Amino acid sequence: KYQYYLVLAFFSTVPDRQRTFRELELRRSFLRDDTTNTWYIKHGPEDYKTGSTYGDRPPLLLAPELTPAIDEFLQTWRPCLKPTGDFFFVQPRTGNALSSDSVYSIVARCCFAHAGKKTNPHLLRDMIVTHVRGNSEASEKELEALALYMGHSMAMQRSSYDRRTMDQKVAPAVELLRFVNKRKE
Repeated sequence: KYQYYLVLAFFSTVPDRQRTFRELELRRSFLRDDTTNTWYIKHGPEDYKTGSTYGDRPPLLLAPELTPAIDEFLQTWRPCLKPTGDFFFVQPRTGNALSSDSVYSIVARCCFAHAGKKTNPHLLRDMIVTHVRGNSEASEKELEALALYMGHSMAMQRSSYDRRTMDQKVAPAVELLRFVNKRKE
């Protein structure tokens, strides 16, 4: 269960593809910065889906509040899973890296158990973009940075990950026009 918590916590702080978390390798793609007491994910072009387009990714920083839980997992709980290699997350029965089905199942079952909603790892990415685009005052610069951080383009962010309705998308324009027209009165 501790591992389940960490899988979901990682998704909540780094809205990335499930492959990122399945393939985390200690001392290669999953590193600890002892000067800041934080963990981060470092990807080269071969480590993620759009790497051939975007090259090396910026470090994907996990929330510093997770450091004690990550450290405890590594020291106390991960050894109980009998890992067969350096993958951070491992299957309890085999000690091998989590499979895509394993991650899907963890996310789906935990989210349904706690929220009563069917959810999957990819939908978590959609939720972040939809929330940021719909419920914040994020600037174009910030949205572009989020797209880069998530390993895709602004066009992809708008077309594939933004799940707002058309009414929600045009609401800022409607408000802008009301404001402009009110000033003329």
